[in-house]
Amino acid sequence: MKIWIRWEERIGPILYINIINRTVGFCFCHRRKERSFHFLGLENFLCARCLGTLTGGMIAVILRFEGFAFPVFWSVLFVIPLILDGLYQALFTKESSNPVRFITGILCGFGLVFIGVFFGQNFGS
Repeated sequence: MKIWIRWEERIGPILYINIINRTVGFCFCHRRKERSFHFLGLENFLCARCLGTLTGGMIAVILRFEGFAFPVFWSVLFVIPLILDGLYQALFTKESSNPVRFITGILCGFGLVFIGVFFGQNFGS
């Protein structure tokens, strides 16, 4: 198995994983200007949803290092709004706003960190 990251000019960072002669790429953010906050020229770096996910994840990591524990049930519930917002946009023509994307991203990032903590504690070595 081989793993590497490459920066694509139009897309941004892509994580590539090669397993058994098959390569799969995972795009971190599409960086679309209309879905990004315009602040200090950073609209080309992360979209509102990815920025929210990163922010929520960082908050959760800081809280975890301070000893805060969060139930896995609530963590899963925190991920659902992002999934629903994404599905709504994919299935219908109405797009959500950047503040909605940012808030659902924060909830998802927070929830994903504590889901990871749960699985790390219960199924890790």
